[in-house]
Amino acid sequence: MPIRLRLTLWYLLILTIVLGAVAGGVYAFVGDQEQRSVDRILRERAEAFARAYAGEANEQESDAAVIEVARDFGRGEGDIFVYRADGNLLARSPQRVLRVADARSVADLRGAIDRAFAGTGSGVTVDAVRCIVAPVSGRGKRYVLVSTESLGGRRSALILIRNAFIIVIPAALVIAAIGGYFLAMRSLSPVAQITETASHIEAENLSDRIAVGNPSDELGRLAGVLNALLERLERSFQQQKQLLADTSHELRTPVTIIRTEADVTLSRERTAAEYRDALEGIRTEATHLTGLIEAVLLLARADAQQARVARQEFALSEVIQHSVQSLRTIAAAKQIDLACSTDGPMPMVGDPELIRRMLLNLLENGIKFTESGGRVRLDAHRAGPSYVVTVSDSGIGIPSEEQAKIFDRFFRSDSARTRDAHRSSASGAGLGLAIARWIAEVHGGDLRLLRSDRSGSVFQAMLPIQHERAMNGVA
Repeated sequence: MPIRLRLTLWYLLILTIVLGAVAGGVYAFVGDQEQRSVDRILRERAEAFARAYAGEANEQESDAAVIEVARDFGRGEGDIFVYRADGNLLARSPQRVLRVADARSVADLRGAIDRAFAGTGSGVTVDAVRCIVAPVSGRGKRYVLVSTESLGGRRSALILIRNAFIIVIPAALVIAAIGGYFLAMRSLSPVAQITETASHIEAENLSDRIAVGNPSDELGRLAGVLNALLERLERSFQQQKQLLADTSHELRTPVTIIRTEADVTLSRERTAAEYRDALEGIRTEATHLTGLIEAVLLLARADAQQARVARQEFALSEVIQHSVQSLRTIAAAKQIDLACSTDGPMPMVGDPELIRRMLLNLLENGIKFTESGGRVRLDAHRAGPSYVVTVSDSGIGIPSEEQAKIFDRFFRSDSARTRDAHRSSASGAGLGLAIARWIAEVHGGDLRLLRSDRSGSVFQAMLPIQHERAMNGVA
């Protein structure tokens, strides 16, 4: 069932309950006021009868005075019954309203008459007749007056009101249903527009956005949330497209080299040394290809928030020492002084393998861009709730116009376009620093370039000793 129809039905249900309650309240109120009006008339008639009797009783005998007064009051619209103390009917008016010869023949009136002789007046309703039973006394004698009034006028008014409600309420509900359905359509028209726009947004036009009429109301905020979602999807989609394009470009070169080496080697008979050289080249490219694929898969899992981050206690100083030791041979081959310093054991909670990869990427980057005879140094110390890891080198530096892009994926400085002997790492494809920054961020820290000029470059990583994201175990 459409929402606009459900809203209309709920609106009608609530309106029906409200109108029914109002109609019932009005009906009961009018009926009560009509009965109160009749009772007031009957009480005033009884009081007038008592005053008239008191006046006549001064001039003649009591029974005669009652009969005389009853004759005068009997000319009214209602009935008059007057009873003596012995219970006998003394006087009555012509039958107009209460179609009985004696009021005591009605059980309810008989009980009311007995209570009136005991001094308690009361009101009784018999069919469509309202009766007031009141004691009347004077000159030592007690009488009981029964005065009646038809309720036909009251019932006619109630029937008129009821018939009016029977006509007005359904008509009001029909009008309210039409108006409510129209208002629901008007109120939900932005939803239809959002649905129409969203249904046409595909991979080719993710840049389209939903029009926001009133950003402060609920539908405007919904449109804003959907636009933000589309923006994130577009950014993620563009990242995936860029990752795929860059990966395809990077994979093409090593695969081509491997195929060329194999084709050239197999084109004629070779010596054992030539076969060895060819296989060494193929192994180098295969190693680079493996590192590139692993780096791309790691970044893809990170984008999909599926990369697992271990949560375990380890000594950062040991990871630093092992990372430096792993690269000493490469540094020595280029005659580069590779050193490190730590601040004690430096215990922390996180993923030691990822931290090691971050350190290796930073150190490899420094060694790669440092000329022979230079130096690369890693220093680590504690600063409050975090460890500060600084990697500095005396390399060629990064041009100022390229420093803002060095953490972008597949970005390589012009000075690094030519592949060198260190192609075994993903950094040769421009992924090393991107992966290093992601590892720092997934541990709740940060990685940034502090300085880079002709004297070298300095990278600084901030690693919280224990961070919530690391404790959750998922990036």
